[in-house]
Order: sequence, then C-alpha cells, then structure tokens
Amino acid sequence: MTKQQKVLSYATGFALGCLILALIPREEAKPKQHPWHQQTALDGTYPMELVDDAGRRIRLEKQPRHIISLAPSITEMIFAMGLGDHLLAVTKWCDYPEEAKALRDAGAHVGSMDQPNREIIAAYRPDLIIGTDLTPPEIYSAIERPPRTVAIALSHDSIDDVLEDIGTIGKVMGIPGKALKLIGELKTQRQKVEARLMPFKELPAKRVLFLLSIEESGQPGWAPGENTWVNDLLVSANSENLASQLGKAWGEVSYEALLSLNPEVILVRDGESPATQEQIRKIVQSLKGHSVWKQVDAVKNNRVHILPHGPLNIPGPRITEAYRLISEAVWPLHSGQTP
Repeated sequence: MTKQQKVLSYATGFALGCLILALIPREEAKPKQHPWHQQTALDGTYPMELVDDAGRRIRLEKQPRHIISLAPSITEMIFAMGLGDHLLAVTKWCDYPEEAKALRDAGAHVGSMDQPNREIIAAYRPDLIIGTDLTPPEIYSAIERPPRTVAIALSHDSIDDVLEDIGTIGKVMGIPGKALKLIGELKTQRQKVEARLMPFKELPAKRVLFLLSIEESGQPGWAPGENTWVNDLLVSANSENLASQLGKAWGEVSYEALLSLNPEVILVRDGESPATQEQIRKIVQSLKGHSVWKQVDAVKNNRVHILPHGPLNIPGPRITEAYRLISEAVWPLHSGQTP
C-alpha cells in the first residue's frame, strides 16, 4: 500500500468512527430543577386565590418561578426557606444574608421600598412581587401585570405575623413544607425564650425604653411605639414599652419625654458598622456625665444595654433571636444585677 493509500484509508476510518459515535443515542443533560419540583403539597396547587394583608384579592394561575422582593424582611424569609436562587432582584436596603447583599451589589436591585423603580421591575418580568406595608398600596397596582405578574403585600408587626407571613410565602410559592419547617424552628426558639422568662412573669413589668440610636449630641433619637414588632417583643418579655405613651408607631424622644418616662431599663440598638458601634459605646459611657441623662434611673443603675443591630433591624426570621436578646437584657440571670 502506497503512502497516499494509507492516508486515505486512515481518513476514511476516522470519518466512519465519528459517524458511528454521532449515531449512538445519549441521555440529554437535564436542567437543574427548582425546589418546588421536589415538593409541592396539595394546598400549593394552582390556580390559587388569597387576600393579602392590604386587603387585595390575589389570584395566581401557576407556581411563580421568578420573584422580586420589595423589603429586607421578605428577602430574609425567602432565603431562610432556601429559595434565594429564585430572586431576580431585591431593594437597595436588602443586605442579609450575604447572598442577598451580593445580589444587590451586583446591580440586581429595584431601589427603595417606598418608591421602587417601576421600569426596572417591568424589565425583569417577574412572576411574583412580594412586599410589605412599607410600600404604598398604589405602587402594587402600578407594578403588577396579572396574570403574568402578581404583587402581594404583607404586614408583620409581631412574631405571630412573621410566622404567618412565612407560611403565606411558602403557600403561594408552592413549597408549604419548607415554610412549615422554618415556622417549627422559630416556634421552638420562642418557646425556649418563654421558658426562661417564666420566673419573671409574676413580677411587675419593667419600664423599658428602646432606642434605635442615641445621637452624638445626646438626643435620645427614635423609638418604636405601639403597633410595632419591637413593641410586641417588649410586651412579650414582661416589659412596659414606655415609647407607646408617646402616641406614635415610631417617634422621636425629646429630653423632656426622657425625664418624664424615666425608664428603669434602656435598650439601644447597636451601630451597623465598626465606626458607628464605637461611637455608640462612647456615647453610652458618657451618659452619667450628661446633665439630662444622669437623672434617669436606667443610667443611675447601669441598666443601659446595647443590643446587636442585625436581629433588631427588621422583623424577619431572626425575630426570635431579637426576642431572646431583649428578654436577657431586661431580665438578666447573671450575678451582679437583680431582676
């Protein structure tokens, strides 16, 4: 066989081999399934109708796959149920967990809660938009395009509200089992706090003032009053939320109000960054030398406590941790402080 014949024979054999391999049937790679393909309970079937917390009647024709969150609390709930990979975008305030912050920092955000960017939302073409009462009702009507895009408004001003809203999100997304698992975990955490509080339930409620911060000038700043989730935690911890006397859900506390309320215990939410945390500590350490603060019982008796920022920032799945932190600060068990 000549050299040319050998080359021709090799080329022919190679071509036949490729043809045979191409004709052999192969199993095609399946796309990664979404979580609800693994678990869909009977009460997660569609179409589904419900009334949201704003009194809006909602109808879902099919399981939503692509979601936009309009609140940090909603974002945290979705991630806590293991559904973060279905979030198209969040708000500019969503920074927990780290995956949510990464999504936001990558540019997948729709702006603020009260005035989200409608054009960006429309461009994403989500199946479901979930927000809270911090987004005005007219916004929901403007951004939804049923049946293609449905918007749901939720409201959570207590631990029970948070648990209920987790259940609602799980139901509308077709994964009630995941929601029930998370709800069960949070109920167990709440029961542990309540068991610890049991010895103090018969004692008079502590007069407590919760402050979001203390200004550098010494002004008390903002406090949560009635109809807020922090109020629910304080009352549940056998405390009297003194800010509820100010007649506002969230209001500023003046020096005059501080002296009039004269709290036994003051809880201050910590700063978000190391710099603001250091500033808060310096301010708290200086209160005994302040002309107004030094007159307050909580300052006199060293009952000003700084609580971590994260759990006391939003009413999400960490609300039971916030409950524990408040109860332990108001009713300490360690020596050196009496109940």
